[in-house]
Amino acid sequence: MNLVNHDLFNICERIKRIDQRYRVFLNKSRYEVWTDALEFVVPFDVLDARTLEHARRTRTHNLDVLEQEIAQNNLEIEQSAEVAMQRELGKFQDMLAYANGVGHEVRFGKVGKWV
Repeated sequence: MNLVNHDLFNICERIKRIDQRYRVFLNKSRYEVWTDALEFVVPFDVLDARTLEHARRTRTHNLDVLEQEIAQNNLEIEQSAEVAMQRELGKFQDMLAYANGVGHEVRFGKVGKWV
């Protein structure tokens, strides 16, 4: 693990404006930001303005906001999955209605078994 002091966009210097304790290290092929412990792994291949934004967003001072964002995102995912499931259920019901309408009655026996 190597301490990074200089980079193209002066991210190492600028990240210290967010928190004086931040230090950027290159660990094999990924960048890590440390204080006394690992704060976060930079989710990008290069150090750029996204790294600074990520550092601002993930500070412990913003924990409540992050928790709200995560909860909102999870809710949207659940709602999207519910809509998709209802859409597929509608298609399935249409197929069953068609099959039953042309004289091919489709019945179900045990779960997963066609009768």
